[in-house]
Amino acid sequence: MSFIRKWLRPETTAKIGLRPHRNITLEATYDEAYSRVLEALDATLGANVTIDDRKGGLIEAAFGLINSERVRVSFDREADGRTLARIEAFYPAGAAIPERSRNVEALADALEPGITA
Repeated sequence: MSFIRKWLRPETTAKIGLRPHRNITLEATYDEAYSRVLEALDATLGANVTIDDRKGGLIEAAFGLINSERVRVSFDREADGRTLARIEAFYPAGAAIPERSRNVEALADALEPGITA
């Protein structure tokens, strides 16, 4: 048991796998929410949409610099006609991951008023 504990190193793994993110519940149908996010990515962040998969419920946007932060938005339809949007920041391998992302926060703020989940 001590080998596993040493190998896992619980004292250093608190942030592994965590990326800056925010969940927003939009008072809109899936198609309306998807369009709002596309517009906000351009108007608010000036980001270049690199993945636009409406059917799969995924948008990914990048910025002008190579190996810079990317923002990914995934969508879940809720039963009452609302749509949950999960906004996440992604960084290149080996980059230091900050606790918060200005881009995630700016996009989430632009999409409100909604209900923050």
